[in-house]
Amino acid sequence: MGLGHDLQAIPELEAVRALREPDVFFTAAELERFAASVSPEQSLAAGFSAKEALFKALPAIEGWYWTDAELVHDARHAPRFRFHGVLAEHLEREGWQVAVSLSHSGGFVSTVVLVTRAPSP
Repeated sequence: MGLGHDLQAIPELEAVRALREPDVFFTAAELERFAASVSPEQSLAAGFSAKEALFKALPAIEGWYWTDAELVHDARHAPRFRFHGVLAEHLEREGWQVAVSLSHSGGFVSTVVLVTRAPSP
């Protein structure tokens, strides 16, 4: 269905204040999680990179916003997206699922997003 990759230099985002405004790029909950993490700048860069990779993996979909894709972590701390709004409706209607993988090294975040058809129930 779709594959997206993004490589983000963490220092490039340190001065971008718009990324810290709730409900623009990130939900308030995402910003709270980033701020409470061991490395807030690294977490913010990972969230931005994940959303950039998602945009590259998806076809053009009208009417969705950055905050329709919320980066969360499961009980094992593995990243995944929680979808809202138009994007959630589109993914459900098409029967698609999304997998995300994040890696941090040497001042960079690398993200891969894979969009596939969900298994039939």
